[in-house]
Amino acid sequence: MVKGVIFDLDGTLLDTIEDIADANNRMLVEFGYPTHHVNKYIEWIGNGARTLEEASLPPHARKENTLSYITKYKVYYEAHLNAKTKLFPEVANVLDALTSKNIPMAIVTNKPQPLANKVVNAFLSNWGFKSVIGHSNHFPHKPDTKGALHFAKQIECNPDQILFIGDSCVDIQTAIAAGMIPMGVSWGYGNPSLGGNNINVIHSPQRITDYIKNTYIYENESCTTVW
Repeated sequence: MVKGVIFDLDGTLLDTIEDIADANNRMLVEFGYPTHHVNKYIEWIGNGARTLEEASLPPHARKENTLSYITKYKVYYEAHLNAKTKLFPEVANVLDALTSKNIPMAIVTNKPQPLANKVVNAFLSNWGFKSVIGHSNHFPHKPDTKGALHFAKQIECNPDQILFIGDSCVDIQTAIAAGMIPMGVSWGYGNPSLGGNNINVIHSPQRITDYIKNTYIYENESCTTVW
């Protein structure tokens, strides 16, 4: 039975790629570098801001200290993080359903913690996530499992009873390494099927509640509770 759910953020709950691309392109223009189409950012997103920055910079600039580039990108992104970002269709319905059943939820993202907090406050404050875990000195980037296992400990739940949902192979690798139930989504930016063999990849958010409902009924065949 699923007793907790972890969501990735970018590409899973929220369509953030245009705001990310716009902010990074503004940074590149300021430093006199070529900009990139949003499709390139889809290729680069998912492994943290530093990886995205380095991929977008010209080769000679990658050899420099990239901190100034990252800092400027974060300034632009923080100022315009809700210009084009939106929830993916049907996500709100799923979060409502899980909340109504008191299923604990968390977000584990490779977004820097301060930016993760701002984005969640702007778009996901209607739902009570137990944890919002971004990249920080305390929580390394996924596929490190520290953030995921922190949530399991927080809700006093075995990892194998937690559903970990994401759009990238990094999310699937994290779920498997943490001993959780991996679920990939097809509407995001990555290819979750690359994270392991026989991965359950869904094509609609509604399938999340269907999956949890089915595991609940299977474990409680005599239970008459209506999901």
